[in-house]
Amino acid sequence: MTRDWTRDEDQVVTVTGTAENAKAGPLLLIDDTHPIFLTGIPEWDDDTAGKQIEVEAIVRREPALPAPDHADEKEEKQGTAGGRDQWFLEVQSFRVI
Repeated sequence: MTRDWTRDEDQVVTVTGTAENAKAGPLLLIDDTHPIFLTGIPEWDDDTAGKQIEVEAIVRREPALPAPDHADEKEEKQGTAGGRDQWFLEVQSFRVI
């Protein structure tokens, strides 16, 4: 089950998982199935990527897609405007465990 980050928004949390690099940037793979993107670091280095880590971070949320442009009715009908929020962790510190 995916974690509900709502109650943790703008709070400092400690989370463990596997450090992974993706095209969009570094992420933490929680329970080997639930990725969450990270900010505050450019990418995991070779000594950290693929390892279990503990991250202390602030939970943040932002829109996953651009805000709707009401002038473009076709875009609205396709459901490409607006949408779910994207959660990410703003890394304060981390350590390999």
